[in-house]
Amino acid sequence: MKKSDFLGKIAKIENALAVMLHSPKKSSPFTPGRNQLAIRRKFHSDSAEGGRHQFSKINELAEDTEDGRSVIKGDVLLGVKLASESASCNRASDVPLGTVLLESEDITAVAFRRLMKAQLPCCPPDFCFFTKQGWPLTKFQEANIRLVALVDECQVIRIRRVYNKPRIGVQRLNGNCLGFVFAEHGYKVTQLRSCLDEQIASCTHRHLPSTQVYHFVDRNNWPISIEQESQLIVLDILDGSTVCIQEHESLSAGRDGAMDVVPVENKRLQNLTKRQALTRGLTFRSGKDAVRQVATEKYSSLQEEGKEILISYVRAEAAHHAVTLKEQLSALGFSVYLDVDEIKTGVDWQDALNYAVSNCEVLVPLVTPHYGETRWTNREVKLADVLGKSVIPVSFVKRWPPRCLAIQFATTQFVMWKTENEIKEAKEKGERSSEDFRHWDKKYVIAVAREIGEMVRNDGEKPKPKRDPSKRGSMLRSYPAFLPDMVDGPVEVMEPRVGKPLIVIGLHPEQKLFGRSLKFLLENEGYEVWLSIEEVEANSQGDFPMKMARSVSADYRGQMHPLLKFTPSCTSVPEDFQSKADQAGVVVFVLSEAFANSKTSKGQVFYCEHRKHVIPIKYEEFDMPGWMNMLIGRKRYENSRTDGYKELVISRIRRALDPTARASEHNEMNEVKMAYSTRFLKQTIDAYSDLLKCVYVFGGVSISSKRTLDICRSLGQMLADVGDITLATGGLFGAADVVAESFSEACKSRHCEADIWHVVPERDDQDYTRKARQHADRTFQVVPYGRTVFSGDSMEERESIVARVFEIAVLIEGEADLSHECVEFLWNDHLVIPIKSTGGAAGGSFGIPHKIFEVPAGVAELDWNVLKDDNANAEDVATAVVKIIQSLQETLHLENNEPVGAIPRLRSRST
Repeated sequence: MKKSDFLGKIAKIENALAVMLHSPKKSSPFTPGRNQLAIRRKFHSDSAEGGRHQFSKINELAEDTEDGRSVIKGDVLLGVKLASESASCNRASDVPLGTVLLESEDITAVAFRRLMKAQLPCCPPDFCFFTKQGWPLTKFQEANIRLVALVDECQVIRIRRVYNKPRIGVQRLNGNCLGFVFAEHGYKVTQLRSCLDEQIASCTHRHLPSTQVYHFVDRNNWPISIEQESQLIVLDILDGSTVCIQEHESLSAGRDGAMDVVPVENKRLQNLTKRQALTRGLTFRSGKDAVRQVATEKYSSLQEEGKEILISYVRAEAAHHAVTLKEQLSALGFSVYLDVDEIKTGVDWQDALNYAVSNCEVLVPLVTPHYGETRWTNREVKLADVLGKSVIPVSFVKRWPPRCLAIQFATTQFVMWKTENEIKEAKEKGERSSEDFRHWDKKYVIAVAREIGEMVRNDGEKPKPKRDPSKRGSMLRSYPAFLPDMVDGPVEVMEPRVGKPLIVIGLHPEQKLFGRSLKFLLENEGYEVWLSIEEVEANSQGDFPMKMARSVSADYRGQMHPLLKFTPSCTSVPEDFQSKADQAGVVVFVLSEAFANSKTSKGQVFYCEHRKHVIPIKYEEFDMPGWMNMLIGRKRYENSRTDGYKELVISRIRRALDPTARASEHNEMNEVKMAYSTRFLKQTIDAYSDLLKCVYVFGGVSISSKRTLDICRSLGQMLADVGDITLATGGLFGAADVVAESFSEACKSRHCEADIWHVVPERDDQDYTRKARQHADRTFQVVPYGRTVFSGDSMEERESIVARVFEIAVLIEGEADLSHECVEFLWNDHLVIPIKSTGGAAGGSFGIPHKIFEVPAGVAELDWNVLKDDNANAEDVATAVVKIIQSLQETLHLENNEPVGAIPRLRSRST
């Protein structure tokens, strides 16, 4: 077609549009009918390539009528406008984004969303649609809404930008706008106050907590007291899309009611600046940081606005406790760091926590029974100790110090979650949960928060004693972690130890003779050697004597509140494991069955892991418990029964102490690969499914009983009935395969797509043909149903990756090889639901950690007990499992501060 003919046809279309727009009542081929929508657009002959493509499309669809006019055949154009939060019904402030070409208006909103993202260069990354009347739609509703219901009389689709959290405007009572914050509508008002203090500088006042600066006002103009804030949520005070605050009269007098606009400052940070700069020295970083540059700009806000208090906790045990404690500390005027509130989706969790610990002043660990036995709590408390942070633990355990952190906490002052008298009074009143740490009433949280606040304030008024630089140097010199790229200062310069290099050997007393022979060998090589058995132990089973550890918070003395406790201090004993390990260049552990069962040995390993260069020696053959596998099992150990092991040990020690030697990149690259594989699997699944609604099922590859088979089938059917569950397996035969197939069949019978993922390794050198779909060359096949994603170069790698990705897992039967996978889930602070009555690994055999059989927080004990009832039928067991899954998912959503029914965000404490 000639250019003149093409332009002429375009002109005819424009004339037809003009007639339609200026004479809407006149009957014409452009009058919108049931299956035809009118369009309006100005065409330009000098448009870019995308525009020429649309012209070509319109040229194909346009045809001339008998009276010389042009009409559009079927395909239509719709305008798209962006609305703001405060103008859902007011269209005057809408921003035009462009037009979208589609073949028919008889499509769903979901399909139109895809067209928008393909055709609009400025389409927001996430948005919601408005109905004709101005009501927003959820993504769930989009699948059931036809496009006709959204198109208004001007043939325009209206959308609104959606963020991870809603935007809420903030204004004074006199109408002056202060800005906006990102906060959930289901937040309590105390949480909203924290958001204002952190995100809007004009809501702060020099040297005063925000509770003394302003109060909230509801939509009735009624003032809200501090006590009432914890009883109300944002929706209770929201007026349209804004909330209102009023400055206290004592601050506004003489200033015409105006509030000072000042930088976000903090009295405690000012005091800290006077005595010392925030330490940003040593941090825990994995090998992935050796090959990529840290994006420091992502954490600049953390460095500039260091929080006073950081709460560390085990998600499976104390997620709700952490949220409630933060509310109370925030109400007292403290800035509090809680990971799920601070770390945004897409930001590296490990790096963010490094900076948070480095820039906080006080670490508050919620010490529940398994605190320190998960990846993040273990590293957070170690990093705080190394950086010399004040630590104020809240103890939920019956015996102090906790088993795996006995060295750090042996003489540390701690706060009891309840006093002995409070527990006794609760028992007398017949309260069944008086000693159950999972139930922490608000009155006890308030008391603990006040005590922590008093200790923090007292600490800020005291001059900090100078640490012994020589001790600091010896403690950090041989530390195997990396330093951030931007760190400078004296912590990078470590003086060599005076005298011979020190080697510490940790072993059980039963291996005393072996230890002394090893000591003699190393002393002949020119090293100073210290055996842990030289330390006076309480008993051979390893209860720690209360004499170890320097306390970073042991200067809190004087009048003691009933909540506060100290452990006995016997620091006059000079030679203890902690002081020696701090000075050591290398720590050697002699692994044996007695060592594995010793509480003392366990504490020593936990103290040195990720803190010192460790060389393990396997004294005898034994089954390593889960904690030892996680902390030591992946390191290359020397076998004492192998010829030449002594020479190998000496060679490794020389290499570790040689300042010119460089560490092998093998371990670092492995961690890089694991981190990448984890992120890739998360992103792959999250692109199609909701990862927080995903349940991982694993178990035995050969089902041993008809009852177990019936349970698997019933579980698959009932999970399909839930409707919003995504199922994941390891691609193996047996229990998981039966559950997934039953799930798939049930979804098909309901005419819906089964959301199933199978995560299998690329290959494994072992023969898995009886357990999985494996080729002769040891690579794995695609599972014939659902989606298959390949992750990891071995079955063990695959197990480690899925344990980092999936937060909830169901265990059915199982053999000994499932112990590693269970331990990985627990180490990553994720939850395993064992159907104990099916036996095998799920029944507690093969060294499965006892922790998986403890009732998780938020789960009804009645439902949990069904899992171990041998007389319960398959339907009852499956029903109980589904209820437990739903309870855990709701708990995870609440932990992320999301109201029930909201679209959950992807938040997982794993890299």
